[in-house]
Amino acid sequence: MKSIEQDATQHVAVVHPGSLMRHALTTILGEFRNLSITSVPSLEELREDIDNDTPTDIVLVSIDDVQQDIANLTMLRDHNPALKILALSHHYELEDLFALFKINIDGALLDDVSQNTLKLAFRMLKEGQKLFPSNLAQVLMARIDNPCMPFPTDIPDDEVDLTHREQEILQCLENGESNKRIAIRLDITEATVKVHVKSILRKIGVDNRTQAAIWSLRQRTRPMTHKYFPAAPCAVHRCLHPSA
Repeated sequence: MKSIEQDATQHVAVVHPGSLMRHALTTILGEFRNLSITSVPSLEELREDIDNDTPTDIVLVSIDDVQQDIANLTMLRDHNPALKILALSHHYELEDLFALFKINIDGALLDDVSQNTLKLAFRMLKEGQKLFPSNLAQVLMARIDNPCMPFPTDIPDDEVDLTHREQEILQCLENGESNKRIAIRLDITEATVKVHVKSILRKIGVDNRTQAAIWSLRQRTRPMTHKYFPAAPCAVHRCLHPSA
């Protein structure tokens, strides 16, 4: 197999919200002599760089908000059809993997991979290989064993008590809004949004924002008697649905 070190220079963009992780990933990949590496905290910033003609061949991106990340990655790929995309995440739901590979990403890895594995992944990308997370078999087997597996929750509905702000944010999650968009809409910081989202997930007993959105939509099919539902549409809901 031809060594990546013998190939022409490739321009890699490392996308991760944490400066420490961006530095660590950049350092690891810096051991390849033929990689030119830049780093940014978000896909939105990377899109601006690419719009300004910054050369980019490979994107190594930390997946946080799957829906929003997919939208941004799709726009990046539309701008550069040859762009290779390698996703990193702490955890993947099967639906997340389907959605990511539906837009033809080149690989998805867990973010606890070793340095050697990450280096090998870049060599395999160069060979045109698709990369899948090491726990894919467990994810598939869990779904086969429980095809209609309900979302995990140990919290009875009548004990769920969301604050007014959490209700607003949950309604935004239903509409697939990113943390950044929610922060702008509600005039709060992204860090505050993240704190509220974590609180919502804990209170309703689900693992991610997609499950939270589905949980919320399901509640709307029930009689409006639960205390976690606002008595009337909140300001955010009225803004998103003017006819409501």
